[in-house]
Amino acid sequence: MTIRTVLAEIAAERTRQDAQWGGATRDDALPLPAFVQLIEDYAGWARVKAREGSLVEARQRLVQVAALAVAAVESLDRRSAGSTEAAANSPGLTWE
Repeated sequence: MTIRTVLAEIAAERTRQDAQWGGATRDDALPLPAFVQLIEDYAGWARVKAREGSLVEARQRLVQVAALAVAAVESLDRRSAGSTEAAANSPGLTWE
């Protein structure tokens, strides 16, 4: 799989999540710690599925994790519309 294929899957999962949960309106009402908790939960399920040998299910959960992370970033950007340009121009974070 190419990165484009994987990113397309993540975008499709975001569309599915928006249809199921209500999109930006609901996302923006969700506090950031709740997003982080969802991401941790889905990542934990991916770990369990991988440990069980169900790599297809683990992969599905990881796509959901990525889509949730995108939703969180989009929501943060909408909440801080004036500072998104600074975030876009930042060099990014480094591993600690």
